[in-house]
Formats: sequence, C-alpha cells, structure tokens
Amino acid sequence: MEKIFELLKRFGVKLTADQTKQLKEAAEKEFAAAADAAESVAKVGELTKQLDEMTAKYTEATDKLAAQETDYAAEKLLSGYRFASERVRNSVLEELKAMGFKCENGVLVGGREYLEALKKNEPDVFAKEPPGLFMDSTQGNVSADANNLETQIFVGFGLKKD
Repeated sequence: MEKIFELLKRFGVKLTADQTKQLKEAAEKEFAAAADAAESVAKVGELTKQLDEMTAKYTEATDKLAAQETDYAAEKLLSGYRFASERVRNSVLEELKAMGFKCENGVLVGGREYLEALKKNEPDVFAKEPPGLFMDSTQGNVSADANNLETQIFVGFGLKKD
C-alpha cells in the first residue's frame, strides 16, 4: 500500500487524510497482499498435486476393476464349453483376454462368436462329445394288458403273471 502512496507523490498527487483513508479501504477490499496471493498459489499447487494423485489412484482402481470384470466374463463364457484339456482351455482363455473384447454388462462382446468360429475351424481344441447312452426298453415282454396295475408290478419285478 505504501508503494502506491510513494508513486502518487512522485507524480505530484497530494492526498488529504480522508482520501488516504478511502484509498486504503478500497485497496484492502479490492486487492490481495502479495504474501496472501503467494500463499493461495501454494495452496492451489498442493491441492492440484493431491488431485492428480487421487486421479491416478482412481484410474488405477478403475482399470483393475475393468480387468477383473473382463476376466470374470471370459471365465463365464468358457464355462459353457468343454475343452480337450485344461491346458488348452487356459490357452484359449489367455488368447480370449488378449483379443481385447469389450465387456458390456458382464458379457464379452464378440467372445461367443470367436469361440464358435474356433469350434468350427479348430475342432480339436474342444472335447469330443461322448457317445449317447442308449438303453433297451424296460418293458421287455409286456403283455397286452400292460395298462393293468397288477401286470405292471409283476413286470417291474421281472415276474411273469400266469
């Protein structure tokens, strides 16, 4: 504030006591002291640094969560398929993750299509379907009155009704 008064004196401006008082009040209201401004700048710098650190942690956590969601979606997708071996399954899982499919609502977009194409183009990756189990009829020599409860009981125990 004193520098302002010295500057005015150099230009030959003489202030009355009332003008000096008004100028001091106006300067205090309108201008911040250099020390206060420097302190504010330092606080802003510190807050900016903290914000940058928090943003980095948030980004890291978000990336980790997205990776976990993708891993879960890939595991869930592969659970619907039978592979030739666990080693082959792990290889397909790593390949699926590396392909960078986008995960939306817990589903790898394009993942199923990729596996179906793999199944078509490389069938040896998947386990062979076991042959179906066929059973003979359990009603070997059922008589004409098979709707009769007594006959059904006899046939069920392998007995013949006379």
